[in-house]
Amino acid sequence: MKSEERNYIADIERYFLGLAGKGLMLSARDYSFIRELGERSVSKEMVIKAIAYGFEKKRQKGAQDPRGLFNIKQEVEEYLKTQLAEPEPEQREPQTAAFARSSIIEQALKRLDEIIIEEKEEGIREKYKRLRQRVSETDSAGSANIYKQFDSLWLGFVEDVFSGLSAERQRRITAAAQSRLPGEAKLYDEDARWRTLKAFRDEIVCETLGISNVFTMK
Repeated sequence: MKSEERNYIADIERYFLGLAGKGLMLSARDYSFIRELGERSVSKEMVIKAIAYGFEKKRQKGAQDPRGLFNIKQEVEEYLKTQLAEPEPEQREPQTAAFARSSIIEQALKRLDEIIIEEKEEGIREKYKRLRQRVSETDSAGSANIYKQFDSLWLGFVEDVFSGLSAERQRRITAAAQSRLPGEAKLYDEDARWRTLKAFRDEIVCETLGISNVFTMK
């Protein structure tokens, strides 16, 4: 194995294990996936961003942190596809897909209505109302990927909640998020560091305020 390949694998391994926690080891399947990414000429920096994206997606869904890189293969590939692939020409949405899309939006609106009624804190309730308005407006947004839109709306909602907190509470949450960052700071470029920090920050906001992602609730 060439020195360049060893460094590529070792840096990606340290980054993943830094996020996943101590005491874990990558499997042969994980190493094989890293080598495959290298053979596809995916840069180390791009893989690190994809891993940060994968952890962020898992946490948005309330899932446990992955114990192996292969466990977020789908999310890594999803990120790489959006970053590296040529944009596909927009296609007209079939009538059946449009109906399914409307049904999904309707279910999300019903869940939001229930949450708005139950939410006791006025400030949070108003933010849920704004989220409901944005969800209702997606019906005519023209994109078939409703789940991608929901992801964006939820991230915007959590950002809205965080922005409404006091400066002191924001400071404490940000400090707690920074304490969860892996020690190997040199592995981050600014974008990957911000993605990872924000994922931790959003997780802490939801934990602290008892907020569950309305779009992934059963």
